[in-house]
Amino acid sequence: MDLPTYFDDFRIKTQPTDRQRKVMTDEHIKLRELLSKADELKDILLGTFIQGSQRRATSLIGSADHPCDVDVVAVTNLPRSTYTAAYAHKLFQPFLERHYSKNYTAQDRSWCIQVDDEVTLDLVPTSEPDSPQLKEAVRSAKALRDWSPTFESLSEMVTAEAKESADWDRSEPLWIPDRTLMKWERTHPLYLIAWTVKKNKACNGHFSHVVKAVKWWKREMKSDPKYPKGYPLEHLVADACPDGLTTVADGLTRTLESIASQYRVHASRRETPFLQARGIPERQNVLQRVDGSDFAAFHVNVEEAARLARAALDHPDISGSAALWRRLLGTEFPAPPSAPTGGFTPRDKPTSLSPSRYA
Repeated sequence: MDLPTYFDDFRIKTQPTDRQRKVMTDEHIKLRELLSKADELKDILLGTFIQGSQRRATSLIGSADHPCDVDVVAVTNLPRSTYTAAYAHKLFQPFLERHYSKNYTAQDRSWCIQVDDEVTLDLVPTSEPDSPQLKEAVRSAKALRDWSPTFESLSEMVTAEAKESADWDRSEPLWIPDRTLMKWERTHPLYLIAWTVKKNKACNGHFSHVVKAVKWWKREMKSDPKYPKGYPLEHLVADACPDGLTTVADGLTRTLESIASQYRVHASRRETPFLQARGIPERQNVLQRVDGSDFAAFHVNVEEAARLARAALDHPDISGSAALWRRLLGTEFPAPPSAPTGGFTPRDKPTSLSPSRYA
């Protein structure tokens, strides 16, 4: 059964808390203000904007082991022909040492800043944009500058931002430094935001919730192997998720079944599939860092999950269906009732809706 009210409760329990949202809002504003006032960066920093799962409304509740993260993109005027990726990455270290001493670490493509036990910021530098139009947009576009993780829904966020950002999906990619590979690599965060908006609309608003359900299953129920996770997992889900979904349960089941069937041959050969990065003209595999053996082990888990989801969706009664969904998604999914309830999660008290219920 679809059990929509059960999935509503599951979604509320697994999304960032109000406290986490406030920390994310306060801390990303603080970081961006500090960056804009930094003397050592004033000659190179064009502007900042937010990308990542928080911006795409596909994030999960944070914990000490899995903190919420906000990606702050710092767009510079550093030409790639003059400055190496490693140099551009390291330029931000004095700033971080001064303001976040002992609370930051270097990652391959960003700096991770620990601002709370359950919240981190990822500072992502870029080179000079190829497009003068994008360069100007970074400086002046209100939709790029202003962001808060408190929109009531992805569609509300889209409506607000689309008024000023109708051409995001046609803008040019940005280049970010990979200090491990010692080279600049292209990424297209603005295109991804626009693409996610369109996909969510095509899925009747259910796409972002399907993504979060799969990410939760991977994180909490089947964490081994470690990869794929994060955006590569989200991209894999997006490619497999069909349009025209009727419910989250429908979308979750069909997406898992699609991943299982599409990549069965790859898994049998312990090969990593090729998933083209969105908005990037040259060949770039989103799963390039996922080992073939890890993908094969992940696929075994997906096959099992797809069978369990199908059994839950097709089960004829509420109690049996809820029990199977709970086996798939864990104890955050509401427990089945002891007696028939007409398809609604039993309530011990009236439900109090937070402003972020539909985030």
